[in-house]
Amino acid sequence: MPLSKYHCSLLAVLLGGCLLANAAVARDYVLGGGFSLDNANGKSVVAAGDVAIGESTWISGALGRSRVDLPRFLEIETSYASIGVDTYWDPAGLRLGAAYWGDSDLLDSIDYTASVYSRNDRGSLAIDAEYRDFELELPPIDILPRTNIPFDAKGLGLSGRLEVSKNVDLHLSGMSYEYSIELQSENADRVVNVLSISRLSLLSSLIDWEVSAGVGVDVGLRHWQVDVSRWRGAFDGADSQSITLSYLTPLTTRTDIEFSFGYDDSELYGGVAVFNAFLYFYGGD
Repeated sequence: MPLSKYHCSLLAVLLGGCLLANAAVARDYVLGGGFSLDNANGKSVVAAGDVAIGESTWISGALGRSRVDLPRFLEIETSYASIGVDTYWDPAGLRLGAAYWGDSDLLDSIDYTASVYSRNDRGSLAIDAEYRDFELELPPIDILPRTNIPFDAKGLGLSGRLEVSKNVDLHLSGMSYEYSIELQSENADRVVNVLSISRLSLLSSLIDWEVSAGVGVDVGLRHWQVDVSRWRGAFDGADSQSITLSYLTPLTTRTDIEFSFGYDDSELYGGVAVFNAFLYFYGGD
């Protein structure tokens, strides 16, 4: 009997909890947590961890929660839980992951990801694949009844990083999705009305394609990064672009703090500013 989305979510949460609980006895590990805010009243918090279980294998887990206020509803709360493994055999590696994401009363999904990559001292290149199993529950509006829409999406893309110099690196990525149903249909307006408001809302994950690029610069122990991205919504067909500036600096020998400021310009929800703050702790030998 297949697991329900609730059980998959619970499994991811338990695995994530075990991961963080076992971090104290791992040889090397990274723990992190932070929050995001935007000027459209969107809020999110996340906790994550990576634990080394061998010379070249890491297990990762994350838990998150976001809340977005909507015009027609008081708010939508979204949960996120993920588990993943990354193992590397010179010159190639493999990343596998599973995640639960969404609001079970409106839109949620179980996501499976896989990446095959190669890396060396100058950079890395990966082929990325993703399968997403969605369930959309549209509330009744006027004379329209409650509507349940199950569908899935398959994504394929490339990502890479290049070290231009000792202190400068570039990265590029792109992903395109193919959906099992025609999303831009008579239900599109109903979906957009209840899901769109900012990059933290549910609709921001339903994309047709996305491309991004960035440059990072090390200045002593500090790191500056600028990222730009562009994507197209799968339901609405609207184009959006964003730019984000990030700054990472040490607090102690084992902790870093990162701040980032982003701005979205969307044909769907207009301009939205985003602020993020994350704290990282590095443990082990």
